[in-house]
Amino acid sequence: MSGSRYIILAMKLAISLTFVLLAGCSVPQPGEGHANIYPIGVFGQRIVGNDAYVTVSNVWNEMDAMPLADRHCRQYGKSARFTHMIGARAVYDCVKP
Repeated sequence: MSGSRYIILAMKLAISLTFVLLAGCSVPQPGEGHANIYPIGVFGQRIVGNDAYVTVSNVWNEMDAMPLADRHCRQYGKSARFTHMIGARAVYDCVKP
């Protein structure tokens, strides 16, 4: 392999590593509307809803999402009641306790 090939390979490696590192910076941090309940996971959970319902995205099952949905519904003096899963999204109604 000639010297120029090593330089090209090193440049490609450096560019790839830069993209990987920058991708880590774009992950939403836990906070309003975001959470990260799984210890190994690049993408966290997104919580979207209002006083009537809440959807928690990127979850494996309804039990994993329940604490996040309940926290959302408590803002309105209600508790979360599971209704259904749509793919990796758990949907809850916010109901009066």
